Amino acid sequence: MDPETLRPPKETGTVCFYNRVGGFGVIQPDRGGKDAFVHSSAVEASGLACLAAQLRVRYVLRTDQRGQTCAHELTLVHD
Repeated sequence: MDPETLRPPKETGTVCFYNRVGGFGVIQPDRGGKDAFVHSSAVEASGLACLAAQLRVRYVLRTDQRGQTCAHELTLVHD
């Protein structure tokens, strides 16, 4: 089986806010529905220095150890 077919689909959305000091933010998905939490560790693991409000991003949703759905594998969307 192709490894790409096993990967979760990428979502797109807009950063609502990002608290650099607190190390977290929220992304509003384009498709609607519940906003996605994003932690600074996921931002750093994606090779990004920081996020800011109104940035467009592509991401994968994953459930963390506490059962919270979070954004991972972030990339910037250049419209």
